[in-house]
Amino acid sequence: MQAKHISSACALSLFGVLAGGAMAQAAPGSPPVNAVAKPRIALATQLTPAVTTAPRAAQVQITDDTAHAPYQEGGFANCTFAGVCTVGFSAVPAGHRHVIEHFSCSIYVPAPGVLRYVSLLSNQFSLPRDFSPLSRSPADPAQWFVNNATLLHFEAGEAPLAYAFADSGPIQELFCTVTGRDIVLP
Repeated sequence: MQAKHISSACALSLFGVLAGGAMAQAAPGSPPVNAVAKPRIALATQLTPAVTTAPRAAQVQITDDTAHAPYQEGGFANCTFAGVCTVGFSAVPAGHRHVIEHFSCSIYVPAPGVLRYVSLLSNQFSLPRDFSPLSRSPADPAQWFVNNATLLHFEAGEAPLAYAFADSGPIQELFCTVTGRDIVLP
């Protein structure tokens, strides 16, 4: 590909020299102008390396790197009491790291219950790692959704945990999915 750019640049440089020389005209009463002027050749030679060595942006995509395998897991819970409802995911195996890039849930909380928040946390830490924005279905006010792009990592032994809290009524359905990468550590 670079050779094609070099030959194209050379052709453009030569065209510029010839076209510039052919279009040059002498002023009335002065000696004729040389068709190939040396300053134009020097200028064209100076421009050619800038055209041929210009860096190009590269698109990078991991296609078959086994150290960065896609990871997705879903879980379901049916809670019968008001308050907390959780969905646990598998623990990260030894020598791996899970990088969660997307977290989504579908939550059903019948009246009079009100969903207060949904978060993603680790089974080893009590602090939530991510509070996800909630949206409510216009057709069914008991149906809630979470659809959140995130960037969280879980180390070996940790397990992601979807944590939902509703007051005044139970969360009857909590279905959550985490998606990202399973990284094999060196």
